[in-house]
Amino acid sequence: MKRILIALITVFLLTSQAFGFGYMIYDFGDQTTAFDHNNNYSPIYYPYGDPEIGNLPSPGNYGEGGEKFDLEGLNVAWDNDNVYISLTNSFGYTVQSDPTIGWGTTFELGDLFIGTGNGAYDYAIDLMDGELWQVRSAAGIPDIPGSYAYNDFDLDIVDQAGAYKVTGGTVLGDVRTELTFWDDFEINYLIPGNGDTYVWEMVFDRSLLGGGQFDNLDFHITLGCGNDLIEESFTVVPEPATFLLFTLGLVGYRLTRRRK
Repeated sequence: MKRILIALITVFLLTSQAFGFGYMIYDFGDQTTAFDHNNNYSPIYYPYGDPEIGNLPSPGNYGEGGEKFDLEGLNVAWDNDNVYISLTNSFGYTVQSDPTIGWGTTFELGDLFIGTGNGAYDYAIDLMDGELWQVRSAAGIPDIPGSYAYNDFDLDIVDQAGAYKVTGGTVLGDVRTELTFWDDFEINYLIPGNGDTYVWEMVFDRSLLGGGQFDNLDFHITLGCGNDLIEESFTVVPEPATFLLFTLGLVGYRLTRRRK
């Protein structure tokens, strides 16, 4: 019985090491945290094809498969000093459509826009340059072959895709970025062979966002063709130890009040 137990523990440890995912900057947890509800799904509706593609990442189940163009997940956390972010996609910084069945165009990942709860995206991260910007102006997806903006192809999708790149503003400071490629890390790809995954990790000084005075953060990112979009909001949640101390403090305060 003891030997069987040791064997099972050994298999578990080997399996965990083989399939586990380790973040390099901030530990958001195991591999499942790299993905969220945007995996294999886009908030934008694409009314094309037969049957219609719908909300699958265009081109969906056709041709290359939407996984190649997929924005898959976003994790965010912050403490008193820093803001930590992980962004998961299937293409790293650029993706090229297959020239034999598509446009053969290279599309770039957009800037990661950030808001501090005031209804606007006042900041953005340029992932390639590793810089945090205060945004003065921004442009939508480019008018290039294969983009939904090409020759005013679908202005409704262009509008839904929203801001793509910063066009004017001020550089506030540096962002440390790490880009990791994980071959076939995707566990729920649309089409076999489109399971590659890239994880962007970022960290920057919290004070760069308006002096660090915020309780929630809003994020927006798309890519040059407009094929996918992530928009997420995050609210600060006290860590368990901090919450426990806060609760004990309230209990102590009430007991003191009762004694008085």
